[in-house]
Amino acid sequence: MFESPPSGRRHRSSRGFTLIEILVVIAIVAALTALLFPALWAARAAARRTACISNLRQIGLGVRMYVQDMDAYPPLLSALVGTYATEPRILVCPNDGARGQHAGNERLEGNQYVPSGVSYDYVPRWNRAQQLGWWRPPPQYGEGKWGDLTPLAECQWHWARAFHADWWDNAPDARGWTLILTAGGSVRKVRVEEPVADFTPDLYR
Repeated sequence: MFESPPSGRRHRSSRGFTLIEILVVIAIVAALTALLFPALWAARAAARRTACISNLRQIGLGVRMYVQDMDAYPPLLSALVGTYATEPRILVCPNDGARGQHAGNERLEGNQYVPSGVSYDYVPRWNRAQQLGWWRPPPQYGEGKWGDLTPLAECQWHWARAFHADWWDNAPDARGWTLILTAGGSVRKVRVEEPVADFTPDLYR
């Protein structure tokens, strides 16, 4: 005869997850991801912007040392590399997808002079800035129209995805902020919706 199992020790059969349970878990994970992804993206963007601001400040320090030694602004941002900027990477914005590897022109050097590349516009070399009287034509750029508040270098990469060598003004559909390094070494920002010809330091934020 077979004996019945002792009381309190009944056999329980194991079972897997049902399809509905799996779908519920997937839906919960997807909802959490949708909630967290914008916050993570914003945190990464803020970190890249902070690194870019640090780069610009170091560039500003290098330019001021160059001016003290040479009594003139450098002809190029890459002229700082070596004596005034021991780490060429400060010339590359972390938001620049091409990492400074641009064909370049008078405004943005790209990799014309240093293999590591340059992401930042050097405003004194920009024909438009010279036309508007912000800086004198090279080789002597002068002191800048607004002294220490004159734009010296700028970073477009926190709103733009590509560099266009024929940029002459801000695009009418542009939205966002441009980071500006002033001749005095401070870093400010300006809305890109503002026409270049209308710029004054009063627009700094």
